Amino acid sequence: MPGPQGAPRADIIRLLAAGYPDRAIGRELRTATKRIRRIRAELQLPPARANVLTLEQKWATYALATDDGHLEWVGPRGTAGTPIVCHGNRRHQARAIAFRQQYRRDPVGQVRPGCGAAWCVAPAHVADQPMRAQLDTQYAAIFGEAA
Repeated sequence: MPGPQGAPRADIIRLLAAGYPDRAIGRELRTATKRIRRIRAELQLPPARANVLTLEQKWATYALATDDGHLEWVGPRGTAGTPIVCHGNRRHQARAIAFRQQYRRDPVGQVRPGCGAAWCVAPAHVADQPMRAQLDTQYAAIFGEAA
C-alpha cells in the first residue's frame, strides 16, 4: 500500500520559481526538503539565497516605539535581563547597536539609557560610560557636589 500523497510537484515548482528557500517550501507545503532539493537539481535551479537581515534591521524588529518617544525592547534578553540581538551566531547588546546608530562609533563601557526609562533602547536616549561621566561632571559644576 503506498504512503500518503505528498505536496503536488507543481506547487513545489511554483514556489521554487518564486525564489523561496527549500526549508520555507518544506514548511509551507509540509514536505521533505530532500524532495525539494531533488526537484531543484532536476530543474537546474541555483540554491535560493535567504533574505538575511542586517544586524540593524534585526534590532529594529524588536524595538517598538511608544507614545512618549521611547523605544521599548520586546526582543530576547540575556541572563541579567539585558536586551540582546542574536545575529550571525553571536549575541549583541541591543543598546550598543543603538549607540552605534546614533554616534557612529563603538561605545566605551556599558551603554545605558539616559532618559530614565530602564527599558528604553532609543538611539538618542543611550549613553556610554564617558558620556555619563561628563554629564555627572557638568551636573556637579552647575548644582554642586551635594546635589
